[in-house]
Amino acid sequence: MDPRVSSLTAFRRPFRTLRATAGDTVDLACHLSPEISAGAREIRWFKGTDCVKVSPITVERGCEGRVTTVAFDDVSLTLDDVKVTDSGQYRCEMLGEKKEEIFIVHLHVSEFRLVSRSADVGEPSCIAGYIIYCKSFSDFGPHVFCGHDATLPCYLSPETSAVAMEIRWFKGTDCIYLYRNGQVTEGRGYEGRVSVFTHQLQRGNVSLNLRDVQRSDYGEYRCEVTHGGQTVQNDGVHLKAFKLSSHPERSFSKSIPQIRTVHAWAGDDVTLPSLLSPETSAVSMEIRWFKGTDCIYLYQNGQVTEGRGYERRVSVFTDELEYGNVSVKLKDVQDSDGGEYRCEVTCGKDKLENNIHLHISELKLVYRSEDVGKPFESLLIRLENKLTVLPLYETLTLLCHGVTLPCYLSPETSAVAMEIRWFKGTDCIYLYQNGQVTEGRGYEGRVSVSTHKLQRGNVSLSLRDVQWSDDGEYRCEVTHGEKMVDASFYIGVFEFHAGRVPAETPKERRRRASESSDLQPKEPEKTGRRWSYEMLPPEL
Repeated sequence: MDPRVSSLTAFRRPFRTLRATAGDTVDLACHLSPEISAGAREIRWFKGTDCVKVSPITVERGCEGRVTTVAFDDVSLTLDDVKVTDSGQYRCEMLGEKKEEIFIVHLHVSEFRLVSRSADVGEPSCIAGYIIYCKSFSDFGPHVFCGHDATLPCYLSPETSAVAMEIRWFKGTDCIYLYRNGQVTEGRGYEGRVSVFTHQLQRGNVSLNLRDVQRSDYGEYRCEVTHGGQTVQNDGVHLKAFKLSSHPERSFSKSIPQIRTVHAWAGDDVTLPSLLSPETSAVSMEIRWFKGTDCIYLYQNGQVTEGRGYERRVSVFTDELEYGNVSVKLKDVQDSDGGEYRCEVTCGKDKLENNIHLHISELKLVYRSEDVGKPFESLLIRLENKLTVLPLYETLTLLCHGVTLPCYLSPETSAVAMEIRWFKGTDCIYLYQNGQVTEGRGYEGRVSVSTHKLQRGNVSLSLRDVQWSDDGEYRCEVTHGEKMVDASFYIGVFEFHAGRVPAETPKERRRRASESSDLQPKEPEKTGRRWSYEMLPPEL
């Protein structure tokens, strides 16, 4: 064999380094592909040169000599109550017509490890050969405003005194804090701003306290603890800044534009949404709303000042400030209210901004025929302890059935001479223009608008023979002259199972599938969903 080919094969051999703590259970998972399984007779695990496990494989063949069944014991290697002496290189070999190494792992066992929460001290860690099921350390990173203090959490597990240990904290590759032999050295730019809780070192608390946070402080931090000849480190802690967004978190949102456009209608009330993320109280913060360069609303020290021309027309939801809702409500909107708005929130040295465009229309789209001609107010509502924006229409449909996305012009106006577009994501799936209809690819013969109802402003879309790929976000766009109005929808597709409650949304299915397997399914797993939104239409 060409030595270059042999070298390349060795290079591609699966290899992983696993870190564990004494007392943990470690699973060294060995995956057999169908090609390997067909020729395998026996799986052996080695530590160094010592064979530590043998798993026989039984192969049953059909009358023509073809393999019909490959039955084997668990070929993974599980080590219970691991010890420091279990550290070393482990090798999985397949014996058949030839011997082949199929997996190599280097196991490093320490007397202690670093965890992100005091509640996890003493708890076993999750160690697996192919998939690490534990959340990464950085998932627990704190959010902080500029000028405030932050604690980057880190604890020794099992609880062990760190008084005699060496503790290093890094930002990127720079050591910003060193504790050694009871002496402290602070990194450049961090003098007088970093410290550990020395009175808690006895209990294994090696968390870092960072004072007067600057913008340059945001990013990844890493803790490294050395004792004797052993060094352990965490997976990193991410120090994050707060954000101000006009888009509450939605499970189905795939992409969010930088500037949100809010549609309103003359005489109606409208909410310009702005939310602190993650959710934190804004009661003690300073909130300003601007239209162009003019400040139209100021909340400061619990006192309110309204801008000229906006007296008694602007307000915030004071009972929602504790949840980070700094949205402004604008009453009785006029044509002159259209334009660019900016929310500015100040906390300490930090200033967060959010921009919104308000579009005033003569026409609007509503989701129910009984709402035609009625005033409409765009609201923020609290739903399952999260904020969401109305209007919003979400519907469920069974696989292979039909569904109608209801959409009506208000006030009632003929849409016969208008241009009607329906989108799935960014793809136009239906176009009505000059009395002619064009259907998008994959939707031929499956989408329609009742043209005889256009005279009354009914632009609802009917979708027949629903498929799994139809699950997702839809948008209706109606254009008349230079004016355009739109509305958003969401279709959730599920399959009926007798006696089974739908368990999760399609997006949750896809995310779970991608997180739990290296092999991506060709189509979504056919399970159902549970829908708990309270504003679903009565007919659903």
